[in-house]
Amino acid sequence: METSHSDPRSQQLVETLPAPPARRPRGFAAMDPEERRRLGSKGGRTAHERGTANKFTPESASLAGRKPHENGTAHQWTSEEAREAGRKGGSALRRRRRLEAAPQSAAT
Repeated sequence: METSHSDPRSQQLVETLPAPPARRPRGFAAMDPEERRRLGSKGGRTAHERGTANKFTPESASLAGRKPHENGTAHQWTSEEAREAGRKGGSALRRRRRLEAAPQSAAT
């Protein structure tokens, strides 16, 4: 038997379910930015000491970027998706620059 969402019984069931408890951030999300930076830096240093750090050269970066296109797995952007991505990137850049400029102007 197929149940539709317009069935009054299913709507009543949804209304009686309690809301899930609010989730608290865990792991890196629960840390302050300075602590995240300190731990991330520690991991990077350890990887370099072990010799397992990724050492991107322009050649290896170019090869890595080409691979999805050769395999046919690269995302094909529609013009609307590209416009939206450009809008988001531009607004994030402006927001970051505005935040970076604010402490300097307050100090002077």
